[in-house]
Amino acid sequence: MKTIVFINPPLYYNTDKLAHSLDTSLPPLGILYLATYLNRKSTIFTSKVIDLAQKKLSLDKAITQIFKCKPFAICISAMTPQLQAAYMLAINIKKIKPKQIIILGGPHVSADPQFIKRNSNAFDYAITGEAEITLENTLNKLHKKQTVSQIQIGEIAKNLDDLPIPDKNLIDRTQYQKSESIIFSRGCPFHCYYCSRPAISRVIRYRSIKNLVQEINQTKKYNQGNIDFQDDTFTLNKLIVSKFCRYVIKHNINIKWSCNTRIDMVDKNLLVLMKKSGCHQINFGVESANFRVRKNIINKGSFTNQDIKNIFSKCHKLAIKVAAYFMIGHPTETKRNIDQTKKMILSYPIDVLGLSIPLPFPGSPLYEIAQKDGIISTNIIDNYALQKIGVGYSGIYPQYHPNDVSLDYLYNQLKIINQKFYLKPKLLIANFFNSVLKPKKMIRNFIDFYYLLKHGVSSRKPYIKNK
Repeated sequence: MKTIVFINPPLYYNTDKLAHSLDTSLPPLGILYLATYLNRKSTIFTSKVIDLAQKKLSLDKAITQIFKCKPFAICISAMTPQLQAAYMLAINIKKIKPKQIIILGGPHVSADPQFIKRNSNAFDYAITGEAEITLENTLNKLHKKQTVSQIQIGEIAKNLDDLPIPDKNLIDRTQYQKSESIIFSRGCPFHCYYCSRPAISRVIRYRSIKNLVQEINQTKKYNQGNIDFQDDTFTLNKLIVSKFCRYVIKHNINIKWSCNTRIDMVDKNLLVLMKKSGCHQINFGVESANFRVRKNIINKGSFTNQDIKNIFSKCHKLAIKVAAYFMIGHPTETKRNIDQTKKMILSYPIDVLGLSIPLPFPGSPLYEIAQKDGIISTNIIDNYALQKIGVGYSGIYPQYHPNDVSLDYLYNQLKIINQKFYLKPKLLIANFFNSVLKPKKMIRNFIDFYYLLKHGVSSRKPYIKNK
């Protein structure tokens, strides 16, 4: 059988060809789906998964490991921040073996399919969107030496139960955190201005509860029942989620789980069910404390600040942790608006804070806004991918800021808000006791604490000013 190698690249390789990554605590779920699908469906191909982001191999060692597999094709999945490593990896493979087939997939090329044509010296083909079905068809055609279009739109899986459960034996599962990444649904119907996720698919589909529980039971040997649901909006269909919660409660399935959702996608009754079924944390995208900015600029919905406070309070009464995500520096946002967000963060019942500056990625309305406002040029992506604007990601990839609010001001506010939030004695004590018997977590928290004091951000964030 011919080998297909699936690659999750790091962020970038520096001038010494050493790999640099951000958070690599979670297995690369997307390529695990692809590799497992190919292994189960194909009689011609077998899959290998190499998570170069987690392994942090040098460029030369990474290429050596890839070639040891004698690949028929190399499939690289990349988000926009990973383009530097993806390009450098591909172009260096081509220098050694010019006819090696390299296929690019993932969020970036789904939003910017012309990237493949602009960089055809490194990549041969691109598959946009969901790729399981289309990738197998493409590989079969290439095997038969048939003509294949350079850019292909991935055919979505209408029934998610038809997709095999990701095979964690394809990776060294012990190298990742114990909680398991799982998806219940695919697709996102919303139009948040900063997000390019809908480029993958807007069609909403849920797996059957039986299929989902089958995966949960399979993963318990790795995670002791700790689940991180990666759905963009887990509670988009409240009825289905309620049925899942009731099933877990009825069958005494012992799990501890977290999810992502919106303020207007939960209510008291659903929160009660979620808690009873093991939900311990909900990640809410709030983005701004100003209603005008949140509704008219971000397209986040019509929920009010009182709605936010009520939902957060309900979560706390149920002992569900609230992780709230905000940005500062939205288009048309003023310093007064930013101050409103600061006050909300420091006064509302929030346990975990995610604070950032908007990043203009292709496929998002913000990308077009940033071009019109002169924040980025039309060739910014290729200049970034080819390291023409600098090596690395932090302080290199451009960040958006309104005309009347400088980046320096945003950096300063980021630092002030993060430090005031995370240096509260109550949070410091809680974090200490949560990690005192976990050496790796203790080290991670210490590093983050150092970065918080010095830069005002986590060591895993890209918002450190490039000097």
